[in-house]
Amino acid sequence: MKRIYTLVFALLMIGSGAYGQGRALLGQYFQNLPAFSPALTGANDYLDIKTGFRKQWAGFDGAPTTGYISAYSPLRIKANEFKQNSLRGSTNSKYWKGGATDKPRVRLGIGGYVLVDDRGPFQETEAMLNFAVHVPISTKTYLSLGTSAGISNAKVDLADITVVDNINDQTFLSFVNNGNSNNFLNVNAGIAVHSDGFYLSYSAMQLAKSLLSGNEEVNNDGASLRHHILGGYRFFLNDKWELIPNTFIRIDESQPFFFEAGARFRYNKNVWFGASYRNDESAVGMLGFAFNDVINFGYSYEFKSSDFNNFNNSSHELVLGFRLFNYSKFTSIW
Repeated sequence: MKRIYTLVFALLMIGSGAYGQGRALLGQYFQNLPAFSPALTGANDYLDIKTGFRKQWAGFDGAPTTGYISAYSPLRIKANEFKQNSLRGSTNSKYWKGGATDKPRVRLGIGGYVLVDDRGPFQETEAMLNFAVHVPISTKTYLSLGTSAGISNAKVDLADITVVDNINDQTFLSFVNNGNSNNFLNVNAGIAVHSDGFYLSYSAMQLAKSLLSGNEEVNNDGASLRHHILGGYRFFLNDKWELIPNTFIRIDESQPFFFEAGARFRYNKNVWFGASYRNDESAVGMLGFAFNDVINFGYSYEFKSSDFNNFNNSSHELVLGFRLFNYSKFTSIW
């Protein structure tokens, strides 16, 4: 029975044109926001390292699995090193505490991630480098522009696919005769406004996607432009409790409209729990904690109510993170 499910799953993936076209949905996408919004690269005031693993549709042979590792960090542009050595005949308040030397400065953000997405016989690997510029528009608020660029590889394991007519099936024959692996160059770009209390971003994903090598007969037309809109806000309920609502909108001509809305409660900046709902009838419950302000952990459980109700269609996701060089004890909204 599991073998039959695998074959059905493979046929569904082929029919939907998923080969090399998809982007994994993560229950805890906010743990790796710069992968969905390049302009937020380096928004946190520390080196943010994350690794995550998601097992979708538990109990289903050949079900999707996603794993990633990411790292993002800010770089600050140094102020004029001779400013404090200049001679001044009288006190100028702008050079003292609360003046120009304490004003927020332009920051740069760098980082990247590697993501591997397995969907039955299909596998997509993406390696991206991110860069962002954060310009202060008030004491704690920044306007940022970001981009990411890298290479993705999409391949299909023909040994895991069984077709009804392997002599006349043109897609299968193209894989056999011209190769089962494609390499693409990807470029994304975006803009965001953010502080330690909120973020709002727009990103144009797959702004440029070109085939570098592989089977030109399969997905040679590239991928459609994908729009990401993300937002979140931090409400302080009292000295210990915070409420953090968040939303994610994806618009893509090649895929159904996607919308997710959720909220998390956070206690003492260390323990959090919450839930979110997607317009594809999926619900996600999640919880996490931070230890010693360095190590953080998150778990989410996802259940889809509409598809394949006859088997276990739940999904599990684990995220392990490290906050390094967090000298100011900065606590991120995500």
